This record gives sequence, C-alpha cells and structure tokens, in this order.
Amino acid sequence: MMEIVVSKYKKVADFCYKLFRIAELRLFSNKFSKKVYAQYQHLFLLVYRQYRKFTYKELFEDLYDNLTLRAYLGLNKLPDYTTLVKFAKRIPSFLFDKITGAFSSLIEQPGKVVLDSTGISLDNASPHYCKRIGLKTSKRPFLKMSLIVEIKNYLILVSKMRKKTRHDLVDGVPLVKKLAKDYSPEVFYADRGYDSEEMFKTVFEDLKAYPLILQKRLDVPKHRRRGLYRKKTVDVFDYGEYLQRNKGETGIGIFKKRHGFSIRAKVVKIQKVEALCRVIAHNIDRLIESGMTILLEILIKMRISY
Repeated sequence: MMEIVVSKYKKVADFCYKLFRIAELRLFSNKFSKKVYAQYQHLFLLVYRQYRKFTYKELFEDLYDNLTLRAYLGLNKLPDYTTLVKFAKRIPSFLFDKITGAFSSLIEQPGKVVLDSTGISLDNASPHYCKRIGLKTSKRPFLKMSLIVEIKNYLILVSKMRKKTRHDLVDGVPLVKKLAKDYSPEVFYADRGYDSEEMFKTVFEDLKAYPLILQKRLDVPKHRRRGLYRKKTVDVFDYGEYLQRNKGETGIGIFKKRHGFSIRAKVVKIQKVEALCRVIAHNIDRLIESGMTILLEILIKMRISY
C-alpha cells in the first residue's frame, strides 16, 4: 500500500518536472544564487504542499520520513520552511502563467470552455466567532479567482487572481486573450455578467470560438440592442446548449473541495502564489485521475535528474 502511495507522488513529481521543462524554468533564479536548491525543487515543494493540503510544518514532517520521494527529487537535505516563504515572495507571477500554459502541450485541444469566477476565503473563522469578537460577518476578506475551465476533464486552462472586488469583465477579456495564445476551443460559455460587446468581439476575433453568453434583458428586441456581435448571436441563442455552462461551476466546485475553500497566508503575494499552486496541483490531479499512464511512462523515460 505504501508503494502505491509513493508511486502516486512520484507521478506528481514527473508531471511537475515536465511542466517546468516546457516552461523553460531556469535551474537557479540568478547567477548569485547559493545553488543549494534548484528552482524546480522549490516550486515542486510549493505545489506538493497544496496537493497534500499541508501546512509548512506538516510538509517537512512528511518529507522527513519519506526518504524515497526525497531521493527521487534529489533533496539531500531539507530546506527550512522560511526558504520556501522567501522563494514564494520573490517568484514572478508571469512564471506561473508559463507553467499553466505548459499544460497545452500535455492535453488535447478543448472543445468547450467556461469562464467563471469564485472567491477563496482568507480566514477560517466562523461567523459566530467573528460576531463574538466584533469582526465583520457580512463581507469578509476574500481572494477573487477568475478561471476558464474546460468541461471534459475539468482542467483549469488560465486563471487570474485579484484581491480587490472588480467587475468580472475587467479580468474576463484579458483571460480570453491569454487563452487564445495556447488553445482554440469551438464554444465559449459565460453568464450574463460577461455580457458586453468587447467580450463578444474578443471571443469571435481573437479566440475564433462561438460565444454562448447569456445576454441581459432578453425581452429587448434585436433592433434595439447595441453591438454588432451581440446582435449576431441573439437570434440563434440555444438556451439548452447554454446550460452546459453549469459544468464550469462543477469544475470550480471540484477544485475548491479538493484543495480547500480558504487560504491562511497573510501577505497578498503569497496568497496569490498559493492559489496558483493550487491550480497547478488541481490540473495534475485531474490528469492522474483521467488515467494518463502512457504519457507518464514517456515522461519517466525522458526524466533526467538535476
């Protein structure tokens, strides 16, 4: 039984290694690095922590006893937890975009994708506890995540984190443009919060997909609506097909139930890094659950140790 568990975590390491290679992750952050631990090892530990839902203390207690996994990763000695915290503070955000984009080389082109947003709580206190100590209970701090999910295996293709509350379109349009760089789906679903001429135009022209976006005020006739692309789709809107959008909420539900509804970090940069590591861990978990054993065999043969 222990061998099966260890093998599963080796699969996680193999997927991480391949993703970091595709993203062209440098071995060390700069030439002045102490060169004790590679960036790959730091990033894997951050992803592995989210995959197992560990605290930093639990992470190193697990690795201390797991000699097989440590040898597989080339960790002769374990770093202090503050090393990971400092690495999370200085890692650039665009690197996570490259790693998330690297999944496009491991999966088939998605046919249908859903854009939606959700919130991750930034505390674990119950409403009763907040009320007793005089904290706000109606609107508590959260991290807003905008996600584009493919509805076959519930993989998260692109994501955007934001601490302050803003309209969905602020992050929605850039996410679609980012998606168009690596993917070419056929159908794009979104709720009426993303109803705007700019969104329709971006989906048509940049993504080359058909937008099934529920428009506001369905009682307004076509000749009174604004926008060329909005008018183009209003007559042929298939509400039955639009209900496939609910699978996007299913994918977000799987993500939050598997990796948690809250983040304990207090620094905004580390909050975003933890959320992005959860996205990577979620996609790896979905790939393993979908039975991509043939791909893993190829990755293991190609794997070279740092």
